[in-house]
Amino acid sequence: MSGPIETEAGARPQQVAWRLFLTVHALACRRIDSGLLAEECISFDDYDVLLTVNEAAGETLRMSELAEAVLLSNSGMSRRVARLVERGLLHRDQCTQDGRVFRVRLSRAGRRALEKAWEVYSGLIEESFAAHVSEGEAKMLGGIFQRLLDRIGSEKHRGLLAAGVTDAPKRKS
Repeated sequence: MSGPIETEAGARPQQVAWRLFLTVHALACRRIDSGLLAEECISFDDYDVLLTVNEAAGETLRMSELAEAVLLSNSGMSRRVARLVERGLLHRDQCTQDGRVFRVRLSRAGRRALEKAWEVYSGLIEESFAAHVSEGEAKMLGGIFQRLLDRIGSEKHRGLLAAGVTDAPKRKS
């Protein structure tokens, strides 16, 4: 067993916390992706894309809006959407008003894939995160993350904590 990791002299606690946050995020995302794939669900990255479309007004987004929302380049999003369209999980439609614009929308198969993945993903959240954080700690983390989102996010990131936003898919109304 190795000893404690030595930090730079005078390392700020915020810098150490940042490094720990990045490491936990990467490991949790990897674990969740592996768990989803082991249960023959869509990947964690594909879940993110489908959930983002699911949450949009009318369950449709312009390609550029989708790319911005999931923090991918337009070309990276085009490739991902092409694969999801090929698998029948999304529909991609050309805008009638502007032929240069494409919109994506969730297919029935995409909705089923999202819901199936959520059944697995919710358990993986519990196993990888929630079981190790008390309710009070979760509220504290939520407050910290919302404060950071208010500073570095956009208008769409404001009020997520108060709204109780989760990664659960929205039911079609």
